[in-house]
Amino acid sequence: MRRPFPPLRTCLGLLLALPLALMAAERKAKPAAKDAENSSPILMSKTGGGDIWADVKELTAAANNGNRKAQAQLGEMLLRGNAEHKVTQDRASGLAMLEQAARAGDPSAAFRIGMLLDDGDGIVQDRARALDYWRAAAAGGSGEAFHNIGAAYAGGRGVKPDFAEALGWLTLAGKHGASATAAEALRTQLEERGGAEIIARGDLRTEEIERELAARKIVEWLPPAAPLVAIGPPAAATTTKASDAKSASKTPAKSR
Repeated sequence: MRRPFPPLRTCLGLLLALPLALMAAERKAKPAAKDAENSSPILMSKTGGGDIWADVKELTAAANNGNRKAQAQLGEMLLRGNAEHKVTQDRASGLAMLEQAARAGDPSAAFRIGMLLDDGDGIVQDRARALDYWRAAAAGGSGEAFHNIGAAYAGGRGVKPDFAEALGWLTLAGKHGASATAAEALRTQLEERGGAEIIARGDLRTEEIERELAARKIVEWLPPAAPLVAIGPPAAATTTKASDAKSASKTPAKSR
């Protein structure tokens, strides 16, 4: 098998160095909640249907009753703390709640755990395991998850570099609402360096990946269950101040 061109890997390292940060920023811009950056419960009219919670008490009750969206939202609030709603930071409980939501099939919770594992944010870093959570999120339609998987294959982040596989995932990211910029940049770099064969395989993988994801349920893409152990300062020792909420968050919760 022909090895990737060294200049191409160098260029792609520059082009795709920020994909995870970009995805985190995109998720911050998407939530429709009034105080999304502080991970507040979604406050909206109850006549429009959907999952809604008037306050933390109602959110907690919904989570305890098995509502996976509520579990994802509450897990995020516990993970970071929320002074406005008097939620004390408890990373261990937040991680457990997010994991519960992911195992119930919530793609946003799976995506969030993937981010934590990839960054080593409060838990032991495991980029290979992060990919499994992102695949589950992608099976649930998360464009950001498609993007992050593609970026991982392009940059060898937790997996062996594979530009054809990267192109397939990045192309699908654009089809699922994420930015198409990275896919376009990768395709251009390949074209300029005679990578027509890689492009053809990438286009083929685009179709194959869609079929593979559709053939299994979201939870079937998750890795075997294992405790997500919080590391760092005592989880329940601090409460995030309202002024610190924005800086403390990379990917704010939404009803996701």
